[in-house]
Amino acid sequence: MKMVQCAGCDRPILDRFLLNVLDRSWHAACVHCCECKCNLTEKCFSRDGKLYCRNDFFKRFGTKCTGCSQGISPTDLVRRARNKVFHLKCFTCMMCRKQLSTGEELYVLDEKCFICKEDYLNSRHNQ
Repeated sequence: MKMVQCAGCDRPILDRFLLNVLDRSWHAACVHCCECKCNLTEKCFSRDGKLYCRNDFFKRFGTKCTGCSQGISPTDLVRRARNKVFHLKCFTCMMCRKQLSTGEELYVLDEKCFICKEDYLNSRHNQ
């Protein structure tokens, strides 16, 4: 009888149970996210043979925030401006750093720089 090798640790699987993930056999303890190390008991995502939890997969390979260039996880709340996506904390006035809200008037300086209406009017008034 041929010994089954674990895809995670490369050691033989002598346990009573094994998991089959990505058409390979694993010790149950070896099926964990390569980023945060949490056990993957229900769903997992993979890229280049590595396993990820949902949040870490989307942070690494999903949509990136235009403000900070970090990944946006599926549970993050976001703001959209034109065709760009921002974390809530990154969608701020570049002058006063106030977080801008949906529907609030703002002035777009470029693809990722905004000024709230109050700062825009104050800057025009002081010229």
